[in-house]
Amino acid sequence: MTKYIKMFKWLSIIFAGSMFVLSVILLPYFIDSLKWRVPEYEFLLYPALLFVWVTSIGFYYIVLLIINICQNAQSGKAFTISTVKLFDRIALVALIEIVAYMIGFVAGSIWIMKVNPYLVFALFIVAFFCLMVFGFCKIMKHLLRRVVDIKEENEYTI
Repeated sequence: MTKYIKMFKWLSIIFAGSMFVLSVILLPYFIDSLKWRVPEYEFLLYPALLFVWVTSIGFYYIVLLIINICQNAQSGKAFTISTVKLFDRIALVALIEIVAYMIGFVAGSIWIMKVNPYLVFALFIVAFFCLMVFGFCKIMKHLLRRVVDIKEENEYTI
């Protein structure tokens, strides 16, 4: 089981690294190439880049919390209150990301004065991903809370 946990930790680190490469290296290059194609929206390109960088902090924090959950599972503390709290934190960060992307959608639509279908698609894909993470973490929090309660009851029983 520990080899799967280690593999999942490495996959999480690879995911965070690829997100970093995409947002720090490829996205500015894409924005520079977009300037000449859509010159009327040039004033929005750098605020959009800043928005992506700021909201990606939440995703890096989620990856860090997932690595902490993996460390708890490796050390035999998978069914503890600390793991339940980690799932609750992940759900909170995912909810904050959903709100941030919805606000970004509204602000982007107001600034552009029309709805760009690519913007809508990108923001809703990220918001849907955050909603899935939020729902999964709430379910896992509830299940782990029940397991912790049952474990505590069994410890006091002879």
